[in-house]
Amino acid sequence: MRIHRTSRLSARTRGVAALLVMSMAATAVSLSMSGQASAADRPLAPMFDLTPGPATPYAATKTLEALNNKLFAEPAQWAGVWYDHKAGQIVTAVPQNATQRTLTAAGTTGKVVMVSRSFADLKKISDEIIHRPSIASVPVTSTGMDWEHNAVVVGLEHVTDDARAELASEFGDAVTVQEVGRAVQQNGPDRWRDRYPYWGGSGWAPNGDSGTPACSTAFAVRRPDRSKKFLLTAGHCNSPTAEDAATLNTQSTAWNNLIGTSKGYQNSLCGTKSSCEIGSTKYGDLSVIRVSGIEPRIYSGAARATGSIAVTNTQTSHPAVDSWVCVSGATTGSHCGYRVTTNFTSVRYDDGAVMTPVVQTLNTNGSCTSGGDSGGAVYLPISSGGISASGVHSGSNHDPGSCVTWYTSIYYAHKLFDVVTETS
Repeated sequence: MRIHRTSRLSARTRGVAALLVMSMAATAVSLSMSGQASAADRPLAPMFDLTPGPATPYAATKTLEALNNKLFAEPAQWAGVWYDHKAGQIVTAVPQNATQRTLTAAGTTGKVVMVSRSFADLKKISDEIIHRPSIASVPVTSTGMDWEHNAVVVGLEHVTDDARAELASEFGDAVTVQEVGRAVQQNGPDRWRDRYPYWGGSGWAPNGDSGTPACSTAFAVRRPDRSKKFLLTAGHCNSPTAEDAATLNTQSTAWNNLIGTSKGYQNSLCGTKSSCEIGSTKYGDLSVIRVSGIEPRIYSGAARATGSIAVTNTQTSHPAVDSWVCVSGATTGSHCGYRVTTNFTSVRYDDGAVMTPVVQTLNTNGSCTSGGDSGGAVYLPISSGGISASGVHSGSNHDPGSCVTWYTSIYYAHKLFDVVTETS
C-alpha cells in the first residue's frame, strides 16, 4: 500500500487572528514538505541473500534431505531446515505449537530454533502471493521458502521500493524479496535421435508436430514390478493427445521415430498450465512417456553429443538448500553450477501457468537453460562415478548472467506415477 501524507488546516482555526492562521499554515506547509513519506522512510521488505556459500558437507546434505521428508510430511509441525556454514551445524526451525515428538526429532540433528510461522503458514502466504499477477505494478514471477528468516521469498520481475513497501505493509517480516526475470517454459527445437533402449536427456515432441515444440526427457523410470517402463518429462510439454510421443529422426523427416505413448498417463492429473494434482496435493510439472525399453543412462556433453553417463543413484527425498546440481537438456546440453536456493517454490510462467511445488536454483557462471530443455534431467554428480537423479527441469528466466531455473523433485514423480528410477 502506498502511503500518502497530507496536511490540511483545521476548520477550528477559523476566526483566529490572521497572524496566527498564517503561522499555522506556514508550519503545516513546512511539515508537508519535510515530512513527506519518502522511499527511505517506508518499511521495505528485505532482500533475499543470494550470496553463494561453500558446498554443504555430504553427510549434512543427507541429513537435511531426511529432515525435509519430515518437514514436507507435517508442515504444521515444522518450519524449515538449513545448514549454518559458520557454526558448522544443521539448524531446524519449529513453530511455537510444535509437539514434544517434533522437538525431540529436531533436537537430534543440531540446533533448534522456535519461530512464529510454520511451513503450513508460509505455504498459505506463498499461495496467496503467487496468484497475484503483480505487486505495485511489478509482475510476480515466483514465491519460495526463506527458511532462515521464517519467511516467503517473493520473486519480482524487477525490484522497486514501491513493491517492497507494499509487501512489507501487508505481510510484515513474513516476506523477503529477490529479482527474478520472467519465467519461460522451454519447449523448443530438437536435440537427439534416440534409439531403443531409451535414455534420458534426449529431445522429443508429439508425433506429427513440425519440429518446433520439442522438449527433453529426464530419466528412465519403471513400475516396481517392472511391468511398465517410462521416460520422465515435464507436464507442460506433454499435453495428452491422440498422438504418440516421438523423437526427431534423420534428414527432413518430422517426428517419426516413435518412442512410446503419452495417452492416458496424466489426462486427469496434470495440465499444460497447472501442476499435477490429486485431491489437494500438488506434484509440480511432470509427465511420463511409456516406452518399450530403458537403460539407466542420460546423454551428457554438448547439445549434439552422443556420450552418456550412468544413473547410479536417485534422491528419494526433497533436495537440500545449498546443494549443487547439473542439467542435461536437448538444446543446451549438460552444464553444472546450479545452487538450490529454495526447495519449495511456486513459479508463474509468462503464459500464466503456475507450477508448484518446484525447486529453485541459481547459476552465475554464465550457463543457462533455453528453449527445448524443459523436461530435461537435473542431477547431482557423484565423486565415485555416475550421477544421482534429482528432478525434471521445468523452465528458467533465460538470463545467463544470473540464471534462475525451476525443476520438479523426482520425489514427486515417484509418488505421482508409482515408479522408481532405473539405476545401474
